[in-house]
Amino acid sequence: MARRRTAPRPPSENSPKLVALGVGALWRVHSSSYRATQLNPSNRGDARFSPIGRPDGTTIPVLYGASTLAGAMMETVFHDVPTPPGGYILDIDALREQHLVVSRIRPKRRLQAVDLSVKGLKRLGLHRTDLIDTPVTAYPRTREWAAWFHTATRAKGLLWTSRQDDAARAVALFGDRLPEAAFKIEVDREPLCQDEHLDALLELAEHIGIEQLFGL
Repeated sequence: MARRRTAPRPPSENSPKLVALGVGALWRVHSSSYRATQLNPSNRGDARFSPIGRPDGTTIPVLYGASTLAGAMMETVFHDVPTPPGGYILDIDALREQHLVVSRIRPKRRLQAVDLSVKGLKRLGLHRTDLIDTPVTAYPRTREWAAWFHTATRAKGLLWTSRQDDAARAVALFGDRLPEAAFKIEVDREPLCQDEHLDALLELAEHIGIEQLFGL
């Protein structure tokens, strides 16, 4: 029997490849308590590439976004939906109680990010299963890589193909290198569960096979 490969830890022998962000506008689904361009400074999260801690114990703020609204919804609302969805219930009332909103922001200038596509990962000796296609239990290790990318480069963030929606690009931007003024707001905290955003949410739920809805 072949030995199971152990996912490597940073650093890599090769330097990361930096590429233009190239996604245009960024869609976000987030709590209304955050501004459309506000980066999350909290150290209490548990995401793939955040929180990122500095050696002095402080936290680097991070902003997540996606190149499409569907991608942003898949990375947030539908992130933990099982495959296949089976008896999963989409609770619209619960989403309303979370005060989730939709924002769309656009960088005012060209940004460079660490390329975490298959090509960029190959350069680093990594596979998607090491960094992108991982379970939540691997997040402590993937955050180690995020911290190393931040230290080893001058990149403004990370860029990869979304695990939840391979038709979308996902980004994680470093708040200590990008002030809020670096973005233009195009959609400012519109309610997720209302009007066209609710229509898009329900269409996406149907697409991935969720048949049970509550709270409409």
